[in-house]
Amino acid sequence: MSKDIKIFIADDHPIFREGLIKILEREKGYRICGVAANGDEALASIIKLKPDIAILDISMPGLSGIEIAKKLKEIESATHPVILTMYNDEEYLEAALENGVTGYLLKDSTLTEIIDCIRSVLNGGYFVSRQLQSFLVSGTKHSSDREKTSKLLENLTPTERQVLRLLSQNKTSVQIAKEMFVSYRTVQNHRMNISHKLGITGHNSLLMFAIENHSLL
Repeated sequence: MSKDIKIFIADDHPIFREGLIKILEREKGYRICGVAANGDEALASIIKLKPDIAILDISMPGLSGIEIAKKLKEIESATHPVILTMYNDEEYLEAALENGVTGYLLKDSTLTEIIDCIRSVLNGGYFVSRQLQSFLVSGTKHSSDREKTSKLLENLTPTERQVLRLLSQNKTSVQIAKEMFVSYRTVQNHRMNISHKLGITGHNSLLMFAIENHSLL
């Protein structure tokens, strides 16, 4: 018998929070292990309860959902942070992905989309609401064409490809350096060379390219 997926929910709007709890509890295999109405309480509870998924609002009293995700990333928590927000904004999406968020949903998402997101992140992938997916390709030159992207990736050395693969797992340059037994500066140089070879410019564009194309790496 498979173990239920433990989900923690943090949102300061009680009506929305309770509604989300009810619809998820109807789904077989999911268990709500805790809730919180503010970010500080949420972080403490997530660390203690160790849920599989933490569904977080961005704007809450105390820590924001993105700040919680960042702290979970820093302590290398196994919990997958998923943002569920009203902010349909590229800036928030980029900040979330950069700080360890593996799923980004809007509050008008369907139950099917929420379940798809949970399954995707638990399988090591990423999930972004369809309304926001155009932001993932806006900073990348060829990411919408998988064949061209594959050709571009052939220009990378095995080491550069490894850096990009680790980046697609949302690892920081510091974490990548540690895993590859190289210096932080070496990783930064690799990132610069990769961006040049792929024709990518702009803040966070390489990270977003890596996430978008992680299945090709």
